[in-house]
Amino acid sequence: MSETYIYGGKPVKTEYAEGVKGILIRTINGESLFKVNSEGGTSKTYELRHDDLSVTIDQDALASSHEIDEDATILDHSPSVFGLKPA
Repeated sequence: MSETYIYGGKPVKTEYAEGVKGILIRTINGESLFKVNSEGGTSKTYELRHDDLSVTIDQDALASSHEIDEDATILDHSPSVFGLKPA
């Protein structure tokens, strides 16, 4: 269900986003986007302005955390994606 609200000084069509599944994207310029793929092969990409959005990583996301040292941990693709070998 959508409603109209004043956002940024303009009337906008607003829909609540709970339950929407998408992909976080970082562009080459460092901009964060949220891409939602729809049935039928279409997609919609949203500028991400939310500053503390809760995210749950799916089982099929092929993501792993990589602890470099005590002060640096990176969230990136899993070792199988990179073809990493065990140390």
